[in-house]
Amino acid sequence: MALALVLSSRADAARADAAPTPGPPAWGEAPPRIEGAEAACSFRHPACVHATREVAAGALAALDAIDRAWDLATGPLGLPAPVVDPSTGRYDVYLAPEPSRTALRERDPLSRFDRAAAFSVLDARLPPGRTLEIEATRELFAAVALGAAPATDAGSLRGETSYLAALSLGADLAAVADVDVAQAHPDRALVDTYPGDPDARRGSGSALFFGWLDESFAAAPGRVIQALWALAPTRTPASSPHFYGEPDGFDVIGASFKDLLGEGSDEGDVLEAFAIDRAKASPAPRLDWDIAWPSAPRALASPEGVAPTGAAYVRVATQGKKPGARLRVDLAWEQHARMRWDVVELDAAGRELARLPIKAADKATEAHLQVVDLDDAAAVLVVGTNLGDWSAPFDPDDLEWEPHGWLLTVAAE
Repeated sequence: MALALVLSSRADAARADAAPTPGPPAWGEAPPRIEGAEAACSFRHPACVHATREVAAGALAALDAIDRAWDLATGPLGLPAPVVDPSTGRYDVYLAPEPSRTALRERDPLSRFDRAAAFSVLDARLPPGRTLEIEATRELFAAVALGAAPATDAGSLRGETSYLAALSLGADLAAVADVDVAQAHPDRALVDTYPGDPDARRGSGSALFFGWLDESFAAAPGRVIQALWALAPTRTPASSPHFYGEPDGFDVIGASFKDLLGEGSDEGDVLEAFAIDRAKASPAPRLDWDIAWPSAPRALASPEGVAPTGAAYVRVATQGKKPGARLRVDLAWEQHARMRWDVVELDAAGRELARLPIKAADKATEAHLQVVDLDDAAAVLVVGTNLGDWSAPFDPDDLEWEPHGWLLTVAAE
């Protein structure tokens, strides 16, 4: 059941005592030059699509999608309109033979908080149809986000806008974001890139996360995303070539989700709950190990280290166990990793029967649990979640996130 989300402006000062971390977003990028381009402009909104006559049909289809997305953004979703370019008075979209993206053109020098105008590029190689509609809708939401919160990191931006595009179009998230790629690499940070396509797939994991966050906690569809942009106001000095990304969306979550899942709960409990629910998604995340019921103790090392906000999954089948048998679970992991571990009992259809947290002391590097009452379970899933370093909260603007290894030993008793 969805819970009403109460977000607090405490996030404004969540990390005010720390030096601002310069994030990747920068302004001043020039739009692509398209020889022979003509503009098709909306009669309803200050938006124009620039394209050659050869892709005129795509330009009109894109403009139609932009009009609909603009209406949804400023209507039911309650989002602001994109900040228009002060030199043209409009939001400009360019059909060019390159991957779709949205970039910052000019910052608003008079605004108390960071605001900026953006333009978008749509892939001219896409024919008119559903894919082009999805791309146009997502990039319109990206222009909205970068206008209101221009310091938003690329991974969060991709995930948030992919979810909003799927929500607006009634599409499955897998049709908008590369969910299969994200689920093939659950060990990576949610806002990270993935092997083979480092740019277009940045933030695919965060699309899963932000979609889950909104569906689980928003009072109305899209309200969590709206709050993340509204409660992450940044102030960047005029001398800086790029925006300062503090506070960011994860700071908002850290400040606003305190005690939401129970007294003493924090953003770590949110990430832990997501990692468990992520196992139920389709496609399911890649398993680090999938083993039969152990006839003798087995030690399983992590094939890949787990980065902050990433997760590890080990499945132990119960077929062949003796009635009343128990499973001993012993875990050890590297220092500096703030790890959470849970055991989830599953039935034959993969449905959750029970969820058992494996308790560990703060800053511990080991945990233990004896799992009982397994007669109705077809499998046991051990889920590990890396919440980041104990010394600092997760920062999506970091260029790299250090992974940490683990060792799981299971034994029948």
